[in-house]
Amino acid sequence: MDYKLEDFILDDSFVNYATNKNQADIAKWEEWFSQNPKNLKIALDAKMLIHKLRFHKQELPKEFISEEWHKLSTRLHLNEIKRKNKGKTIFLKKIGRYAAAASILLFLASAIYYFSNSSIRDAEPIYQELCVAKGASKNIILPDGTVVFINSDSKLKYEENFEGASREVFLEGEAWFDVSHNANKPFIVHTQENDIRVLGTAFNVYAYPNENVFRTSLERGSISLSYHHGAEIELKVNQTYILHKNTQEIKLVETDNIEIYSAWKDGEIVFKNQKFTEILKTLERTHNLTFILQNKNVGKCNYTGCFTTEDDINSILAVIKLPTPFEYEIHNDTVIIK
Repeated sequence: MDYKLEDFILDDSFVNYATNKNQADIAKWEEWFSQNPKNLKIALDAKMLIHKLRFHKQELPKEFISEEWHKLSTRLHLNEIKRKNKGKTIFLKKIGRYAAAASILLFLASAIYYFSNSSIRDAEPIYQELCVAKGASKNIILPDGTVVFINSDSKLKYEENFEGASREVFLEGEAWFDVSHNANKPFIVHTQENDIRVLGTAFNVYAYPNENVFRTSLERGSISLSYHHGAEIELKVNQTYILHKNTQEIKLVETDNIEIYSAWKDGEIVFKNQKFTEILKTLERTHNLTFILQNKNVGKCNYTGCFTTEDDINSILAVIKLPTPFEYEIHNDTVIIK
């Protein structure tokens, strides 16, 4: 005997098997499959439909159900059936047949609706997220061949396949990008403050949410930035875009040695006329420490120097304190500047 799809989806025992609700039904149908191999394919199709529609609890819009029921009732002339005393048994049989037919058609319509919307959902971008802890840095190659170095205490979210019209990533923290050129598919870096749009270039982005300064420096190619979706600002090679968040002041400055901003990806810690408070924030990330600044005077001093992430904190502080002496104590992962 050849079975049809509705023979399975209207069978409560088969539904229990398809949804793994009853071990006896599961054993029953597995035994049945072994004895009826020619019906296996249609049974598995029915199982897939039941699993998708019931297990994932896909809810159909009320408007969709109402419209489909109207179509079915019109097609089956349900509105023309009236209860009569005579022929009551025949009436009930008709209702039973119509209800079964309606259930099947509604189920199949639901399946079509589900899968058509599943294809839309499947087309939505799938993102990967990479978080880098304090005291670490990582580099990855994105699906399009773009090379990214991600600094400590940073997070990068990127599209898994870059199948859309653009290549979009989301950054919290600091990262250096060497973007694979694709004139037909721009590369966009979203940060809390700015969106950076590029085609193919190398640049560094400093975008820690809890810091006052946002900075982008361009090493090669060209990029444009839009602050809070406003007018775009184009950067040229060796230019640095600086945003002071507290005042909303934006500056474009020429930088002779632009690689200084991305030296961190090579394990270097470079300070150029930076306040001690800013240096401590960097050392907190590179060495996974917490600083408590009790000496407010030294906090205002500016320093220039170069270290590596391999240098221990005692060696770094010993050099920094030479021009402006200060004392410090280290308790586990906390450093107190006195």
